[in-house]
Amino acid sequence: MRLSKQTKSNDQHKVLRMIARNEQLERYDGKWVAMNRKYKDRSKYNRKDAKRELRRDLRGSYCFLALTA
Repeated sequence: MRLSKQTKSNDQHKVLRMIARNEQLERYDGKWVAMNRKYKDRSKYNRKDAKRELRRDLRGSYCFLALTA
């Protein structure tokens, strides 16, 4: 597995960050994982989430409506 580059500096925060990166690479099979993501505003209307919830709610009642009609 490929590790991150060795730092030439002796600064404590750089060495600790390098060690943390290497541990992260080992933990996630050599893939980087984003630690800082954009904040998703929950109060903003999101059509996809609303449609997903509606589909989930109607899943069971569709069969009931189809049998009675």
